[in-house]
Amino acid sequence: MNTGGAHSISNPLREAPRAGSYRFHHDPTRVCLFIKDTARRLGFDLVGITEPAASPFQDHVRRWIAAGRHGQMNYLAANLESRLDIRKAFPAVRSVVCVAMSYYQEEPSSPGAKPPPRIAGRQGRIARYAWGRDYHRVLRAGLLKLERALRREFPEQFESRIYVDTGPCMERELAARAGLGWIGRNTLLINPRHGSWFVLGELLTSLPADTDTSLPDRCGTCTRCIDACPTDALWSYQLDATRCLSYHTLENRGEIPEEFHQPMQQAGYIIGCDICQTVCPYNRRPLPAGDPDFIAAAPAPAISLDPIEQWRQSDWDSQTRGRAFRRAKLDMWKRNAAILRRSSSETGLAIDYSENKPPVAAPRAGA
Repeated sequence: MNTGGAHSISNPLREAPRAGSYRFHHDPTRVCLFIKDTARRLGFDLVGITEPAASPFQDHVRRWIAAGRHGQMNYLAANLESRLDIRKAFPAVRSVVCVAMSYYQEEPSSPGAKPPPRIAGRQGRIARYAWGRDYHRVLRAGLLKLERALRREFPEQFESRIYVDTGPCMERELAARAGLGWIGRNTLLINPRHGSWFVLGELLTSLPADTDTSLPDRCGTCTRCIDACPTDALWSYQLDATRCLSYHTLENRGEIPEEFHQPMQQAGYIIGCDICQTVCPYNRRPLPAGDPDFIAAAPAPAISLDPIEQWRQSDWDSQTRGRAFRRAKLDMWKRNAAILRRSSSETGLAIDYSENKPPVAAPRAGA
């Protein structure tokens, strides 16, 4: 988008016919067509619809929570019954519209080139989803436009709600049921054409609409994401968040356990982690971000570590305002930077991006 002229590339996901006159009274097929045409014109790359239903993974989710694998993310345990069945939070819902937007872009420092295999030891990587404007705001703005379009088209009263990482909503499961992809071994939604570099949002409505068919799992025997994870946070289709670098850099409000310091230094991330996506074969041909709000802006994609030690609250505020990584508070930025600074040489994983092979960890000291 911003480095390779993505807007000049014909993209069938973004090309849709102009919305015509869909005047009717809650015909599910017509509602479906209007929603999809409008969503695509608004810039959403993927759109699908599913019906509200209880999660088929209720027992697994309850065991996952009971085992404490959610760590300090207590919001996942709160209102669990509503999370497992969206109808308990919104009884009027009849259709769940799931949308996705690509946030993928190349490294801005080298147009058209893949990221360098290593990153200097005095810098910290920022996960790709947080390079630009806060995706919560971007998706919510688009979903509000979609909701307003529905109300103009269907003046009859109906109820609706918008979720973007908010409320009791299992967004990846809903998106998979709506046919946007399948949930891969790395627990992320994977689209067969464009991989997993997407952010997700939902519009719940009491309008009836035709639904989409879910896609089959296409991970096959591939375990690259599991093999590449530097902290062994992944096993087949499951994640222990308390071992995940994204969790520790963004959600853990306390000290990061010592056992994760060296993997964190080797990965080189101060915010988030993209390793399990980078090695995924379905991410070989990612869909470039089409929304200019996802253009990388300082301090992304990598930030100098030394100045962070001297940050004050005002510095943190100016650096993080309007960005998704604002979730990490000042003391967390300082904690993360301090861990990365302890690395005696270059940090990062040597990754063969051309073939999406599992990364090879940089040699450990004394190895």
